[in-house]
Amino acid sequence: MNLTGSTVWFHLLPQGREAFREIAPDKDVLEGFVVNENHLGVWLSLPELKSANEVILLKWEQFSTATLEYEPEAPAQRLPAGFRR
Repeated sequence: MNLTGSTVWFHLLPQGREAFREIAPDKDVLEGFVVNENHLGVWLSLPELKSANEVILLKWEQFSTATLEYEPEAPAQRLPAGFRR
């Protein structure tokens, strides 16, 4: 699943809490807007950052779970299967 363009809640692992202790002290869950993702992790815009133009890297190994609101698309209409008379 592509997380880019979504607001996501990341459940931090101990190494993630350590990495983000100055930005978000005492937080087990970090909320951010995913600007991009790549092989390193997800690039986030956080409410805690001073500027809307700043992003920060949350590495894949720094969180255990990502939670987001998701609304699935309606299934495509299919023609009925069978034989014609």
